[in-house]
Amino acid sequence: MNSVELIPAGSQYRTPVFERELSPPLEAQESYFVVTPEEERAFQAIVHDDKKLKDLISLLPKAELHNHLEGAVRPSTVLEIAKRDGIPIPESTVEEVAKATSMQPGDDLLVFLQKIRTYAFVFDKKEDISRVTYETVEDAARQNVKYLELRFNPLKQKEKYVTVEEFIESALAGARKAEEDLGVKTRLIVSINRSYPVEAAWRVARAAIKYEDEGVVGMDLAADEINYPPELFADVFKFARENGVHVTIHAGEAAGPESVRKAIELCGAERIGHGVRSQEDPSLEAILAERKIPLELCPTSNLQTGAVPSLGSYPLKHYLNLGIPVTLNTDDSQIFLTTLNDEYAKMARSGLSLSELLQVDAHGLNVAFLPESEKRELRPEFLQGFRNVLQAVHHYGLKPLNP
Repeated sequence: MNSVELIPAGSQYRTPVFERELSPPLEAQESYFVVTPEEERAFQAIVHDDKKLKDLISLLPKAELHNHLEGAVRPSTVLEIAKRDGIPIPESTVEEVAKATSMQPGDDLLVFLQKIRTYAFVFDKKEDISRVTYETVEDAARQNVKYLELRFNPLKQKEKYVTVEEFIESALAGARKAEEDLGVKTRLIVSINRSYPVEAAWRVARAAIKYEDEGVVGMDLAADEINYPPELFADVFKFARENGVHVTIHAGEAAGPESVRKAIELCGAERIGHGVRSQEDPSLEAILAERKIPLELCPTSNLQTGAVPSLGSYPLKHYLNLGIPVTLNTDDSQIFLTTLNDEYAKMARSGLSLSELLQVDAHGLNVAFLPESEKRELRPEFLQGFRNVLQAVHHYGLKPLNP
């Protein structure tokens, strides 16, 4: 039988191995969830049925850790704000906006970054920032996301319209309202744009520290990875870490494994955004596995930006087999026209077993920038979701489980 680790080894909440037949109470905080060979075989049959696979994955409660606010704005919202404020844009329909803001054949990573900038006007007003944040959480809720870390660059237009603090406060307001209405626990990560002056990075870092008790849990380094390496911002991230802010850094996407190594060694990255090219350096893979440094993987994004040649060769399973914690994410859902459910389905079709899929899901919660006490509160809901998935597997291909 295959076991899914629900609580990482060494956790103060670790308890004896969970045997599903015993049906222990959820509050027992079981360490493992067991998937039988028969269930694995039934799942592999389900993978080839799009409707059944979609239904099954929708049952999974999920944590998403790599979701950019700028790339998740609904096309309808872009169009509505443009019309309301009299902002001239070439598009006149939601479909046209969706095409203009999404990746098209032949686009590369730099084209992708330009798409984000083109419609930056949606972040010029505080109320719109709150609205877009709320809508992004609402879209995540439709994917059965129970915990969301939403990231953004709060330094827009040289603070011409909103200050860094006003941006963060507006996003926090939208996130709180969404959490209250929708039940999705949401925390924020502020991103530094690598192409901005280092002084701007210090501005963002100080703001992250200011709001760390109000919902900002981490700091990120994003954008042009090739021309602006991590070492340029080492002192900024050292300052953030010393003041209690978690660190995740985009690396190993456009640039190779050396970018990942520098993010870890020079900037103290606790998680790596993407890191998909880490497989190019086995010694780096050994570091990731030994230190249990998570990779925030985004398959559709990596495919469309050219970081990987195909989903068939996507290295998620390879990293998982090495013992590297990996998570699944959308990156920029509207730009890449994907959902978190889509990402799980694509990886299932690429060869992940059911236990591996559940393990990836569990990693999302285990490596979140949350206190262990808050993770503990969410685990029963994840465990119940796993049970629901197994019930569905039995419904579709095996005898029903005993209630």
